[in-house]
Amino acid sequence: MNTTDSIPTAIDESATVVVRREIRIQAPIDLVWRLRTDAAGWPAWQTDVDSAEVDGPLVPGASFRWSTHGLDVTSTVYAVDAPRRILWGGGAQGITGIHEWTFTPDDDATIVRTAESWEVEPVHAEAEHLRTALDGSLASWLQLLRTKAEAKAANRARKVRRRRVAKGLAWTSLGLTALFVLAEPWLLVPLVLFLVALSLWD
Repeated sequence: MNTTDSIPTAIDESATVVVRREIRIQAPIDLVWRLRTDAAGWPAWQTDVDSAEVDGPLVPGASFRWSTHGLDVTSTVYAVDAPRRILWGGGAQGITGIHEWTFTPDDDATIVRTAESWEVEPVHAEAEHLRTALDGSLASWLQLLRTKAEAKAANRARKVRRRRVAKGLAWTSLGLTALFVLAEPWLLVPLVLFLVALSLWD
């Protein structure tokens, strides 16, 4: 584990339990980043998180509290490089964990990689069991993140398409109106009279 004044700068590579996972999400990096770093919003889509409390943005030194599988965890943010990387850590039931998330754009998708290390005595007694549990947890995190992010990306794409159609219709309407006026200039007379009436209104 690399440290600066005892603050971790990466996961603990020498820890008894180290697990890595990655996934490709068909959603832009900014959307995926916001979902993952909005800790207060986790319970809305992360079914393993019962609650989460955040006092402010996830910046280095900030702490947040969350509950998962009946465990109350307080995590501290160690490093942030938005929207590419975030590192945090905390403890629960004697286990000290350090968790890293990295995000890499891949055309219109995002490659999400996560790595976590667990250390301290309880891990030594049941290392293989805890490694399996952690691997399952990270796999679940990634799958749920992909489901939520891709649904939001699809919704965003639908809104963009609707706006494009609306703009197209508006410009078509304007063009047709201009053609009608050019063909029949007298159609402007009612509009001119209306504007004159407005200018004379007390």
